[in-house]
Amino acid sequence: MPTIEFLIEKKKIKVGKFANLKTACRKNGIGGAGGVVEIVDGMKNLSPRTAVEKLILRGEPETYRLAGEVEVLGDVCVITNFTPKPSRQ
Repeated sequence: MPTIEFLIEKKKIKVGKFANLKTACRKNGIGGAGGVVEIVDGMKNLSPRTAVEKLILRGEPETYRLAGEVEVLGDVCVITNFTPKPSRQ
């Protein structure tokens, strides 16, 4: 079972493979994951960016993801409660 580590909350949770990141956060009382999250480690263990993410996160670092669009395939470490830096566009 994949593990999601939340740096700010200092919490780790186990989820099933293909679990939606936003749903996993909500079920485990992790706030701030309704929108953009930053992936600190384990990017290869997530589903690829969706068309929606490519549009909304255009120009943002690849480490920024939309929690509701992400499927967890393996262990990952995320930051949820942060303010994304403005795009340089």
